[in-house]
Amino acid sequence: MKQVVLKVPDSEYQFFMKVIKSFSFVEIDEKLNKLLEMEAKLSLEKRKTWGRIKSGYRDVEMMEKQALKEKTGNEFLNEL
Repeated sequence: MKQVVLKVPDSEYQFFMKVIKSFSFVEIDEKLNKLLEMEAKLSLEKRKTWGRIKSGYRDVEMMEKQALKEKTGNEFLNEL
């Protein structure tokens, strides 16, 4: 399945969602949709901070899947 991200003007959003929901083959991730709406309202500084938090969370998920090597405390400190 493919994913598409669209930007729709606020004034047309309700109409667009009504139309797109009428297609039986379209799945709408309401949680993700709400998250993206909230992120768009953040200030630039808060958006940067949120981006760092999400990046760290993805790193942790990858470590749990063993797709990213964990670092020891000393390795972490040496990077600083």
